[in-house]
Amino acid sequence: MRKADLAALVVAAVLPLSIQAANEVEVRTAGDLLNICAVADDDPNVEGARAFCYGFLSGTASYHASISAGKKAKPLYCLPEAGVTRAEGARLFVAWGRANPQHLGEGPVDGLTRFAAATWPCKPAKR
Repeated sequence: MRKADLAALVVAAVLPLSIQAANEVEVRTAGDLLNICAVADDDPNVEGARAFCYGFLSGTASYHASISAGKKAKPLYCLPEAGVTRAEGARLFVAWGRANPQHLGEGPVDGLTRFAAATWPCKPAKR
């Protein structure tokens, strides 16, 4: 693992995410993230919430791709070959979270990864 990747991992693990904007947004749990991703279309903050949600999903997916690269790596989930749009990923995450509230107290990256592993499991490796 490159030093920059390791440093990013350490920072992400020890600091809760807090974004300062017009309103303070704190994303300490998967439930906090779900609430942002589930903002209604008629909410005055929908554009910012959607951008934050999509960015968080994309960042988590990019991090997973980075740590899953390499010959010996074992990905935690495997997205479909056709891919998944950010909007679809957010919609599926919200639906999964509402169906699995017992996981909403986890960290947001942990909750997203749990959701992705349940939604897009990897096929067993051929022996």
